[in-house]
Amino acid sequence: MRLLKIGRDAGCDIVLHSDKVSSLHAEITLMNSGDIMLEDKGSRNGTFIMNQQIKPGKPVNIRRGDAIRFADVELQWGQVPMPEDNSAYKAIYGIGSHFNNDIQISGGTVSRYHATIKIGRDNKVYIIDHSKNGTTVDGNKIPSNNPVRIKKSSSVVCGGVPVNLKDPIVKWPKEVWKIVALIAACLCVLVGAGWGIHKYIQTHMDPSFEDGQLYSRYKNSAVYVKTVYHYEVSIGDLNSQEIVALGIPQKLLPLGDSYQDVSGMTSSELLDALDKMYERVAENNKSEVRNQGLGAGTGFFISSSGEIVTNLHVVKPWLFNKDEEFLEGILSRFMAQKVATRDAANVAYLKRKATVLSAYTSKIKVKGVLDYIAIVPNDALFDKDNVIKCRVLSADEDRKNIEKDVALIQTVTKHLPNADCAFVNVKDSMDIRPEVYKAGEHVYVLGFPAAADPFMQNDANRTGIHCYGTGGNITVDPTEYSFSFDAAALHGSSGSAIFNRKGMLIGILNSGKGDNFNRGVKAKYIKEILEKPHDFN
Repeated sequence: MRLLKIGRDAGCDIVLHSDKVSSLHAEITLMNSGDIMLEDKGSRNGTFIMNQQIKPGKPVNIRRGDAIRFADVELQWGQVPMPEDNSAYKAIYGIGSHFNNDIQISGGTVSRYHATIKIGRDNKVYIIDHSKNGTTVDGNKIPSNNPVRIKKSSSVVCGGVPVNLKDPIVKWPKEVWKIVALIAACLCVLVGAGWGIHKYIQTHMDPSFEDGQLYSRYKNSAVYVKTVYHYEVSIGDLNSQEIVALGIPQKLLPLGDSYQDVSGMTSSELLDALDKMYERVAENNKSEVRNQGLGAGTGFFISSSGEIVTNLHVVKPWLFNKDEEFLEGILSRFMAQKVATRDAANVAYLKRKATVLSAYTSKIKVKGVLDYIAIVPNDALFDKDNVIKCRVLSADEDRKNIEKDVALIQTVTKHLPNADCAFVNVKDSMDIRPEVYKAGEHVYVLGFPAAADPFMQNDANRTGIHCYGTGGNITVDPTEYSFSFDAAALHGSSGSAIFNRKGMLIGILNSGKGDNFNRGVKAKYIKEILEKPHDFN
């Protein structure tokens, strides 16, 4: 608040030069709220608002711009300071002898509106002096109308009278740094205690799970994975027309002993091919599908957004089975037969042509390409309605890294297929410590062994496909990348999650040889691929 004295006396804040104006004619009070109060101080010729005289000694509200007259002199509003912008403050307290103040102090040297305390939105506190007899802070007189920083412990004296800064009416901001320091100290104690408790529990009291409990807990995280892939052919600097003229398809899909051109196939046609292959495998005593253009394996969900971990050799089998070299040999012989048949009557010409032919056949290159990858959840029927298309997020192309036999895919919908599906929380339920791979440690494997008779879907009762769980032990000390165990695993189980007795994910199966000699990739390489940027191929 601020008081403005108005009159003929030279000591007034607004001096009016008229014999009809009293020495102290009136007072204007600028309130912290922005209100303006006017009071006639018993003048001889009166104070008027809109030509209506007000009663002496009785403050009235006025607004900036009102027509105010002191005797015969009009108020010039330009002489009245504009209200302060207090938007930067969250609390304001007045100090003085007038009852309008928040903190009232009395004394002959105390002004009616002596000083103002303001608390900023940054929690800093200031005092501003407006008085005749001044204000001191910690014994130093402060300049008039200039904010000076104070603390709750500061000594403030107004006109010689001490001010109680601890008055309950003043809501001092909390000292955040002290609170933060206290919270930090408490957290440190709690974290330390928690870590100690965690380590004790981990060492002495970690729960163990029976294999049946692990099956119930994780079976619906497992998925059956199917892939369709083909090979693209390039022959040196021959163009596509020349390759076609030789009768060599540029896209090859191996099916048994024959090769089918899949160029131009739609996704639906590829899925039909997948279904037909599935039927052929079932009819032919469930023979191996490896090297036949259709891949099969297992994966497991690791997030609610449909991310799935599986083997690299499930996603890109051509990196492992060396079909490229096999097909390059076939095509080389095919080209030789083409030329030999055409030129059999001219042996001399064929001999001359051999050098040119060799130059071309040496340039034959075959590259594997993934056409389609999809999953079927546990307990779902294996048919078109339940096959869920996926995309590859991360899968290595370098044959040097195939020991890290891990890939990451995701459902194209970016969510779990149904409410029954679960996922392995790799953030909290994966253990990559070296000691978990000691020989003799128990493991449990969950996957889809495609070659096992009970796996195949029974169309008579339409019960769907079922995840299999097998338990065993680690059989030998681990290598850099993998560990061996004797839990049963067959073809189709590649990509199965491997858990220890504490229910922690410790690896992914990548080689199933039967009952005793199976291998898994360590969980650290799952963690490694999850931390890489995803390619969204």
